[in-house]
Amino acid sequence: MNMKIIDKKIGDILNSEEINSKFTSAKHNHLDIRCNILKDNFFLDTYNYFPITEEYYSFKEDFSWGAKRKYEIFYTKNYLSNFNKNKNKFKLLSNIFVLGSSPANNYYRNMVTFLPRVFFLKPGKINIAIHRNCSNKFRNFILAICNQMNIEAHFSFLDDGIYHFIDSQIPQFIHKSPAFKMLNLLKMTHNKTKDKIYVTRQNANYRNLINEGDIVNVLKKDGFRIVDLNNMDVFEQIDLFSNAKFVVSPTGSSLTNVVFCSPGTKVVEIKPKYIFEYESNFKNRYSYLCDQLDLNYFSVEADPINLDKLTGKSKELIQRKIVNESNYYKNLLLKLDKVSQIIAH
Repeated sequence: MNMKIIDKKIGDILNSEEINSKFTSAKHNHLDIRCNILKDNFFLDTYNYFPITEEYYSFKEDFSWGAKRKYEIFYTKNYLSNFNKNKNKFKLLSNIFVLGSSPANNYYRNMVTFLPRVFFLKPGKINIAIHRNCSNKFRNFILAICNQMNIEAHFSFLDDGIYHFIDSQIPQFIHKSPAFKMLNLLKMTHNKTKDKIYVTRQNANYRNLINEGDIVNVLKKDGFRIVDLNNMDVFEQIDLFSNAKFVVSPTGSSLTNVVFCSPGTKVVEIKPKYIFEYESNFKNRYSYLCDQLDLNYFSVEADPINLDKLTGKSKELIQRKIVNESNYYKNLLLKLDKVSQIIAH
């Protein structure tokens, strides 16, 4: 028995007939973007979606996203010991295309990390694996995209844990910049008079603007439309942002939708002051997105206000220390003089 999980590089895949035979390649129909697809028997956790073959091969270059350090655990003796002890108990699924989705149903993660892989499917019937926590709204969106691609898709739902997939496929994760460009092709531009919109977070568990009423009153006087994305399906959100000329929002997954905006659209992110190194992913997420799509990005800082408590799935998935110390998991207070900065921008 192989007593360690081995990370195979791109060069190893190209130079080994055995490993190369486990992969196929697909190309995006409209962009010069290629995707490697592992077709094999493999084990897979439903948080990272990091495949490990029955020969104990892994492919970190193709199947990693987010912080690289989180993958170190897969190469420890403790992980291998627990893996070997339990691998015969993992639930079996066969003939599956693993698209995956965020176990916390995070819209940014679903849209940017997981969805782009669906564009490399071929027409026909297919079983698609996503996490059970994926919302009906996003499930319907996936099915609609598949229908447009002449794909008859059926879902297999995954719970938290590790699965053993037989004769199944999993596509590599697409880097963010090409993923943004693929998603931007979905935009639906049709309005000559474009909207100025403010996106409320008042139904969120954290990062609500506690003085939003005062802010909204000022923005409405300048012609802003106030929108709650919870009341819209994904195609309605795409239409809204495709036809916006100015977007203002507290930081959060709703800002993912600026990926559907046209070049030159103004985007203002209201965000907390970030202090810690681990917050860099939150700090730069939407400024990077805007930079890649030539959007006019601006940000204003709001003051953090402590929560009474964090609720929902986030409470289970996020370390208590981070929840307690990071301003990302607090509510926000935006001084009214900064609203004039937004309008002036």
